[in-house]
Amino acid sequence: MIRSELRILFIVDAIQGRNGVGTYFQDLVTHLRTRVERVELVAPDIHDPHICQGASIAMPGDATQRVYLPRMRKLTLLAVEMRPHVIVVPGPGIFALAGFWLASKLGIPVCMTHQTDYARLVDLYWKGLTGQFAQLMLRWTNQFMISGSATVATVNKGMVSQLRSMGIPRPHLVGTTLGAEFIDTPLSEPRSTINRILFVGRLAAEKNLDHFLALAEAREDLQFTIAGDGPLRNLVQKEVGRLPNLTFLGWCPRQKVCEQVDQHDLLILPSAVEAFGTVALEAMARKRLVLTTPACGINEWKELNGGLLVMQQGESLQDAVMRIGLMSSGQRSTIAANGCGAARTLNDDAIEQWLSVLGTTANKGYFLPRRLPSPTFALLRRLASVQA
Repeated sequence: MIRSELRILFIVDAIQGRNGVGTYFQDLVTHLRTRVERVELVAPDIHDPHICQGASIAMPGDATQRVYLPRMRKLTLLAVEMRPHVIVVPGPGIFALAGFWLASKLGIPVCMTHQTDYARLVDLYWKGLTGQFAQLMLRWTNQFMISGSATVATVNKGMVSQLRSMGIPRPHLVGTTLGAEFIDTPLSEPRSTINRILFVGRLAAEKNLDHFLALAEAREDLQFTIAGDGPLRNLVQKEVGRLPNLTFLGWCPRQKVCEQVDQHDLLILPSAVEAFGTVALEAMARKRLVLTTPACGINEWKELNGGLLVMQQGESLQDAVMRIGLMSSGQRSTIAANGCGAARTLNDDAIEQWLSVLGTTANKGYFLPRRLPSPTFALLRRLASVQA
């Protein structure tokens, strides 16, 4: 199918701009708008609620986030009016399940993305019988959705292996795109020394925030900033009151994140679980140094190796920062410049990769059985045509 004629509907549970998955699809859809006939993102938005966004409840284990319910009638009307060639869902989630069901009713091929190691997250947040039940339900739902999807895409090679072990012979590996703020804003040259260090992300157990806070306590000669929100907010606020070299900004919109990245010399992603790490790519695109743990999926992209600093096995965060500080300013400048170029190239490649996956998925629609609409769907089709 011709790419410019594609109509794509993304149905996503993650709140726009609030975490890695939410920003991932927000940025991707922005890039696709100039390359396909039509693309729509159905995802919760705190500041500008989507028409398909319904009631919400607090997320179990994290009162700083909410789980939103879709308004199925509005979602169905949108799909009927739009007639997408592909529905894209990350799963499992309530919005994603709604999109998956809707695609099956309308005979639309699904592209599912696998972007989170759910098993490891469950291990962090739920223990005992609750954890075992959550693991079972997530595994079953994930497997059910993956097996019923026309294509499956993921963002790192480790997850490609996971998908193959689940019986998916040819998963698609796709890159990560960058928001316009991180590409279009004029670059400022980095300083020659390491004085200001930044963390951006969810304040949650999987991010190893205690390591970052311990580094701030150990290095009184450096300034540290944390931007984000999450269940560990109280811990961060407590440490801000105790450590004079630590600043807490709370959650920040994308433009402010870009500004903060530019004002710092090093971004640290100390995560224990991180499928990719979009903020690391964003900082690289701004020509800033980035330090990650070996657990971060961004490390698996060889194209970024020359512009990314990774903690060595057995190396503490303090030792890693010391190692970077002992580099010559020329070495650090070369790494930052390499990272900037590689991040922007990866952005362009990711757009092409996604267009290829979406085209492949759309072509599989010809082989799907045509669903006979129920009376309700027939009525909705007529209603959508009237409203159009």
